[in-house]
Amino acid sequence: MIQLSPRGKVQYGLLDTIVLLLVVYACGFLLESLFQLPCHPLPRWITNAAVTRLSDSAAQLLLLTALLAAGWAMAPGHPAHRRFRWLVGGWKALVALTLVASPFQDSALFDIALAVFLLAALAMHQRAAEAESCVRVWRVAMLLISICLLTAPLASGRWAEVLWLFRLHVAYGIGSVSLVFWLMRRFSRVERAWMDDGVRIVAALVFLGGSLISIAPLRLPPIISLSATPLIMLCFMILAGHGYRALSQGNADASLAPHWIGQATLFWLVGGAFLGAICAQSGIYEALRGTALADARDWLMTWVHLTVVLAFVNGGAGDLRGDNRRVTGYVPLWLIGFGVGLSSIVGACRGVAQFYLRQVTALDTAALRELLQPLTALWMICVLAVGCGVITYALGYRARRPRIKVVGS
Repeated sequence: MIQLSPRGKVQYGLLDTIVLLLVVYACGFLLESLFQLPCHPLPRWITNAAVTRLSDSAAQLLLLTALLAAGWAMAPGHPAHRRFRWLVGGWKALVALTLVASPFQDSALFDIALAVFLLAALAMHQRAAEAESCVRVWRVAMLLISICLLTAPLASGRWAEVLWLFRLHVAYGIGSVSLVFWLMRRFSRVERAWMDDGVRIVAALVFLGGSLISIAPLRLPPIISLSATPLIMLCFMILAGHGYRALSQGNADASLAPHWIGQATLFWLVGGAFLGAICAQSGIYEALRGTALADARDWLMTWVHLTVVLAFVNGGAGDLRGDNRRVTGYVPLWLIGFGVGLSSIVGACRGVAQFYLRQVTALDTAALRELLQPLTALWMICVLAVGCGVITYALGYRARRPRIKVVGS
């Protein structure tokens, strides 16, 4: 049993919500993977579009909930407990409503509601006395995410693709940077001044590199995209260098947060510096649009941010418990790490094979799916490993969750 203030209990409840949304997301992408089979075993009333909307909505709500929880953990003094409790309760109600409705209708209306709530929370957060570099970077990320959510219903065609890539690579990316550098204070011995400078530098590089990746759908002249390639690679290599320095000067932290951060850094390096730079080429982007390679890029980048969230759950729960013990085990770390990595590789191979077969044959979609069945089966095994990793993460978190006794007022 641990003793927490009423505010601390609410914060631990947010961590519980994050883990629950993670399980929902796992169920979503596992069901979605079944539609890759020529004859999927699901009932007819379960459609691919509905499952995809549920999966996407769960991933988005998971990331936003984690960013909100991290923002109040970074500046814990505001607002007052009663207002904070109402804020969290309202967010949970909105999350539940969005999740339940997502399979049945478009998310535009809910995106606007989420954006309005985020802006209100951000305005309330501005009163926090603590305004360190991580907090300021977090605020920029929340503002960019809110703008993306508000403008998404207005965008169409290529601009909708640009907006989605900007949200994935830039808005969520800057939010993940703020979480990574805030967690460094728990697991690393690097100087505080270096962290403060580093979070601003890395956030600016993620903004630059992610923006160059995001403009690929606009069919800019080849000279622009070719010139952007080394710059994108350099941005994410510098990001990886900062992560390596913090991890190489680790302390005795036992929460496994640094292990998750190391995994996220590897995913970031591959998804941003490699796949991101490749797909930033307008010609390559057009050729691979709608293939499994584009899906693999988005899948890997989504797991960059989700892996940072898993690190935050470990670090945040450890801080609230006031001990230096593992919150989850090594099994989910390896299952998710190898599952996401191998599924991205196999997905990229499937994408290249799809493009090649479309160019040299006149096969329709069903025939292509049948021909690529061996790669699809291997990809599904890797995705299943990720799902098993999520389940074991949730079970480990639940098994190690202490009873909470509320003290104070």
